[in-house]
Amino acid sequence: MFTATHTFDNATEAIDTLSPEHRQAIHLAYYAGFDNTQVADLLGVSVDVADARLSEGLVHLREALRVAA
Repeated sequence: MFTATHTFDNATEAIDTLSPEHRQAIHLAYYAGFDNTQVADLLGVSVDVADARLSEGLVHLREALRVAA
């Protein structure tokens, strides 16, 4: 049976599979609510690098969620 707890467990496990760089960028953008420019400033990287980390992190996260489902 599919429950909210299973969904949360899968999401937590999927996030744990990300590299620290991807996890940090996603946390800042999607949990803390910073925009890409702010994420870049907070991480001390260029906006292009922050964008890449977010994009790559989301790709990895989607794949991890597919595997966990």
